[in-house]
Amino acid sequence: MKIILASKSEVRKKILDKNNFDCTVVPSYIDEDQVKDSLLSAGANPMLVSKNLAELKSIKVSNKYQDQIVLGADSVISL
Repeated sequence: MKIILASKSEVRKKILDKNNFDCTVVPSYIDEDQVKDSLLSAGANPMLVSKNLAELKSIKVSNKYQDQIVLGADSVISL
């Protein structure tokens, strides 16, 4: 099963490759800083920011590749 990774993360690509997932990287090119700022100003916590970014990435890429599985991922560090 071929997967499209909607992320430029080399670490995520390596994890998928290491676990024998056939995947292609297709970056979403969303403005992550704008989304983060908007969500944080609305009171979102780091988990919600991460989930929303991952969802936005996967939705944007899956609109172009509707017949394939698209994986969106994001991570946020909160101190």
